[in-house]
Amino acid sequence: MDIPHIVNNAYGVQSSKCMHLIEQGARVGRIDAFVQSLDKNFMVPVGGAIIAGFDQPFIQEISRMYPGRASASPSLDVLITLLTLAASGYRKLLRERKEMYGHLAQELRRLAEAHGEKLLNTPHNPISLGHISGQPPGPIATEQSRSWAPCCSPDKCREPGSCHWGTSRCVSGHTFKGFMSHSEAYPCPYLNAASAVGITRDDVTLCVKRLDKCLKSLRKEACVEESSTVPPAGENGSAAE
Repeated sequence: MDIPHIVNNAYGVQSSKCMHLIEQGARVGRIDAFVQSLDKNFMVPVGGAIIAGFDQPFIQEISRMYPGRASASPSLDVLITLLTLAASGYRKLLRERKEMYGHLAQELRRLAEAHGEKLLNTPHNPISLGHISGQPPGPIATEQSRSWAPCCSPDKCREPGSCHWGTSRCVSGHTFKGFMSHSEAYPCPYLNAASAVGITRDDVTLCVKRLDKCLKSLRKEACVEESSTVPPAGENGSAAE
């Protein structure tokens, strides 16, 4: 099929599986370009990306469209980082990231079980994990704000009915339901955590500790709200009389 394809390879550089799938897709089909974030893959500040592809003239054409007036900081940051790490240092970080993925999954599963919740089984995703939350949609958004406040950055929250979830978008005559989400109608809110390059065991420990604190706080507040809605003793009887 002669349909242009651009791959959002956000975290993909650090995953040999993702890169293999892109190469395989280009070999048997068509991939015009794949775009990867500098911050997610090379531990530099947010603000840059690498556009790559298998057709050199096409990538050069994209490069010529660049006006040349943006900041050179992202390119300089990556250059300094790669020169500092060298190939051996970056490969070491990739190996550690892969190990930390298993550790993060284990710790999130333990946390989910402690709160009567569930960690999604996602064997085909080598980077991100999904934790199904038993909290209703409103509190799960509160959890995200609370986790960001103490700098617990590996997690994100997604809930049905939010501004990004459940909305429809029409693109070139095609309607996409649940635009910006992975499903048209995901049944429940969930937390997303990524094991990205540079993550350490201490990062995982701190993240899980703060998530545990947030979830306990939300559960406590939910119990207080439920108790406050219970009518005082004798009130129902008085009304009946």
